[in-house]
Amino acid sequence: MSEEAAKFTESLKQQVEESRKKWASRGKEARLAAQQARLAKSSWRNLSGMNLMVHEIRHVGNRPFAWGFLTVFLGSLYLQSTFTDEDRAASEYYQTYHAKK
Repeated sequence: MSEEAAKFTESLKQQVEESRKKWASRGKEARLAAQQARLAKSSWRNLSGMNLMVHEIRHVGNRPFAWGFLTVFLGSLYLQSTFTDEDRAASEYYQTYHAKK
């Protein structure tokens, strides 16, 4: 067999092998196996609730936003805690929507 024919035969074998890999990755069973493999990995995508929030706050790129969120939270907590009955009586908004009539 000539050298060109050998290269061509090898090329065809590689294509057949790639096709078999693609065929093996199709179908319901293959999708379920791939999903299980993804879930087995430890990733931030598998986190939920408080674990995800803590992970995001600790991420270096999110620290300015975390500090901003903390500042706004503490500021609004302070303002809410210092809102007195006199302030409520003087507030048109509070009297319109929240005061008992």
